[in-house]
Amino acid sequence: MRICKSILLLCVATTAVFGQTEETLPPHVLPVAEYPYWGEYKKTKFEDVRPAKWIATDTIKDGWDWSLPSNITPDEKTCTTLYRAGIRSFKRVENLPKIPFPSIPILEFWINWKDIEKEEGIFDFSKLKLLIKMAAERGYGSIVRIHSAGTIFAPEWLKKYNIPTPTPKRYGDGVISYDPAHPEFHKRYLRLVEEIGKAGIPQMEEVKAMFVGYASPSNGDEGIGPEGCKEPDKLPHVIERLDAWAKIMKGVEYKLYMGGWSDYGISKGFGIRRGFVEMYLYHIPDSRIGQYVDKDGYLCIDEECPIIKNNVRNGEENEEYEEVWSIARKKYRFGQSTVSFPYRYFTSILRLLQMRCNYVIWNEFTINPEMFVWAGLELGRQAENAPDAWCFLRESYIYQGYMKNATNPNTGIKNFERWIYQRDSEGYETEPVIKIDHAIKMWMVKKGYHYDYVARRGSKIGFKVERRFLNGNRKNIAVKVSYFDIGNGSFDILYNRFGKIKKRTVECTNTGKVKTATFFIVADFKDEKPLKHDLEIVGVGDYKPTISFLRIIKDVKRSYKKSKN
Repeated sequence: MRICKSILLLCVATTAVFGQTEETLPPHVLPVAEYPYWGEYKKTKFEDVRPAKWIATDTIKDGWDWSLPSNITPDEKTCTTLYRAGIRSFKRVENLPKIPFPSIPILEFWINWKDIEKEEGIFDFSKLKLLIKMAAERGYGSIVRIHSAGTIFAPEWLKKYNIPTPTPKRYGDGVISYDPAHPEFHKRYLRLVEEIGKAGIPQMEEVKAMFVGYASPSNGDEGIGPEGCKEPDKLPHVIERLDAWAKIMKGVEYKLYMGGWSDYGISKGFGIRRGFVEMYLYHIPDSRIGQYVDKDGYLCIDEECPIIKNNVRNGEENEEYEEVWSIARKKYRFGQSTVSFPYRYFTSILRLLQMRCNYVIWNEFTINPEMFVWAGLELGRQAENAPDAWCFLRESYIYQGYMKNATNPNTGIKNFERWIYQRDSEGYETEPVIKIDHAIKMWMVKKGYHYDYVARRGSKIGFKVERRFLNGNRKNIAVKVSYFDIGNGSFDILYNRFGKIKKRTVECTNTGKVKTATFFIVADFKDEKPLKHDLEIVGVGDYKPTISFLRIIKDVKRSYKKSKN
């Protein structure tokens, strides 16, 4: 019977890869669509990844452009988890590959309570410390994530205290957990935290972050309070847990990230990790992490939000890109094939950067190497120290209940922006274009609107650049414009210089491809200027350009004599 069941599962998985009728698939799965602008699904190991080549001259190239000057290094508080390991992973640590691109690579240690307190009251952190030192010798920082509540994580001796194990309300990974609120568990958990502090692990320079969770049916002590609890800060034992962590994290509070939201934890200087950015439209809006939608439907960010302003750990997981996520065993979570995965990867990266993340867990491979390297250099930046700023001209449609503050609740969610802003106004109207169908029905998307637009078209498109990013009125910049080469015509990139309007021109020849034009210019960014916006893209004659992505790299110069423009 078991063999027959396995064969059946294999057959279902195989038909999912090669195509299956819509009727036999789960209701959330949509017909296979085309994603022609993001390449084929292909895995690249980290040791084979190289950054996009920086070319310091005016160019036009096919595709997107994720290059940055070679002198750009990652923000020191960035965490990019490339691999995970356990307490017995000595060979894995010894064989960690050297990373051939600018990065602060992280090895994340998932450690069980039973690994460090096999006998009650006797703690041994020696193996963990040795592994952390070994990882550092290979060029890796470490994250320490100690799991405690699951019965598979906890020490055997805990059984003698007859701590209840409530049946979870959902299945998850099938983990059964002890009740963290029980006095016998709580007392010993607080002692565990105290011993972590005595061992000096939070203050180790090699340790870049630590995790505090609670209990969940999923594999990892998710949450910060009981499953389904909307106000964990009202529970005394939750507060006592967070106080214990605050005590041992003194001076490095920013390293600690929580598995669920707690205002009390945020007030202590802790960060937060979410974990489903693969559904790139989630947390719209969410004031706790600075995400809001203005009256015109533009997705905005509150830079005064504490987790952004204080640059504490602000994390995401962007890791579900193995083939298994498109087969029956995983319920076709992301569709019936991997065709859409490169597009989802692309969009999820831009969303996590729009959310100002400084910590990401990745697969042990990438499916867009050049963009992956660029994202690592973007993580954790504030406007003042960012090497570049950008605007992704896009539009999606989410459930109307999320749009209560919008003037028109039927409007789309417009743009992912990072210190460059595009707004429609009189004479600068745009329409969303280049429709890309979703592979699945994401739960937050408005019924019947399961698609994105990934560009905007208009006779004139205006952009404002954040002054904190520029740090000065006159700047040497590289402007990179990614556009769809549709129709025959041309458009100008207009900018201000010495009180006059200057321009560069792009010719379009209807190839249908995504192209990126790069121009090195000296531009003025004063409040009083002849051009209405900091930068404008204007069609020549009747031509309306189709623009997807605008990026500015500051403090760069051409590698040869400047032109008259």
